[in-house]
Amino acid sequence: MKKKSKLFVFLNIVLLFFLLGFGCGPKAPKVVLDAEDQYAVAKREFDEKHWDEAVVELRKLIFNYPGAVFIDSAQYLLGMTYFNQKEYPLAIGEFNKLLSSYPTSQLADDAAFMIAQSDFKMSPKAELDPKHTRRATDELRNFLDDYPESDRREEAGELLTKCRAKLAKKAYQAGYLYYRMGHHASALMYLRQVLNDYHDTEWVGPAQFQIAEVFYKRKKYDQAKVEYEKFLQDFPEDKSAKKAKKRLKRIEEKKDVEER
Repeated sequence: MKKKSKLFVFLNIVLLFFLLGFGCGPKAPKVVLDAEDQYAVAKREFDEKHWDEAVVELRKLIFNYPGAVFIDSAQYLLGMTYFNQKEYPLAIGEFNKLLSSYPTSQLADDAAFMIAQSDFKMSPKAELDPKHTRRATDELRNFLDDYPESDRREEAGELLTKCRAKLAKKAYQAGYLYYRMGHHASALMYLRQVLNDYHDTEWVGPAQFQIAEVFYKRKKYDQAKVEYEKFLQDFPEDKSAKKAKKRLKRIEEKKDVEER
């Protein structure tokens, strides 16, 4: 009986190996697409917004066919794939690869613009660290200098205006905070920065009024008068115009009292 039992176990093991070997036949060879077909597959995944799949297919194309005539397009699409997923640092890396590897590409200006756009997307509210806003500002200025014929110049100009407005707001808020804290020298420094560096933004009026307020608070009425008058001359319809007129009237009253 023991011999029969061992024989039965042995036959079962042989049968198991046979079945496993039969089921694991030779694997089908991987299909390698040519460059055009690979690009078509990658582009389809991109157009259908299958971002993860698009990354895989685009990377395949870039790795296998680095000399393809449309490889710069693939590189740009890879950057856009990350951008559309809000993976902005990765997007910047891919756009920079396009600029360094294919500087004469017709997509170079688009890549340069998208680098600035990515940094702008990473810029936080004006109250926080403006590092990415400053970087986007510099990149947009460089873009406008480097690509004077680009069809994205208008878009870049509009984005630059937004960046400057955000930086102006940051400077104004810092100046106003220092004013409230009684640090008038620091307040004036930031408020004047708005006038000098961001003269084309909506924060110039508030900064000009606040400068006058600083001098009024310090009881330097002659300087305050000059600043209020300048404010009213440049921004007669501003919401603070009424308050500025009251301040001027009060300054004149104080002068009359002093002269008596």
